[in-house]
Amino acid sequence: MTEHTTEVETDESSSACPKWCRGCGPNDPMHRGFLATVGREDSGWISTQLLLDRFERRGLAVKLDATHSGATQSVLLSLSQLDRLIYELNYARLMMMTKGQPVEGHDERH
Repeated sequence: MTEHTTEVETDESSSACPKWCRGCGPNDPMHRGFLATVGREDSGWISTQLLLDRFERRGLAVKLDATHSGATQSVLLSLSQLDRLIYELNYARLMMMTKGQPVEGHDERH
């Protein structure tokens, strides 16, 4: 695994956080950043967030929260799992854009 370096800012409380960090408190062992939420309350939503362990017990991870009918399930994704999820979502998006028609061998000149 490669080393991940990040710029750090310090404040008067002497806690060191990366510039992208949002919402970590003095007792929170994780830096949190890049929060994104997609969905509607009546159908459920998915939130993603970048996490970095302050004590460096584990590397960067993406936390994925899926919420439906008031219940939330969380999953931590490694880099390879995140790559696979992005690939599958891009493929699903492509299928939605082409209305399910196969993309391979499709000739748009006709």
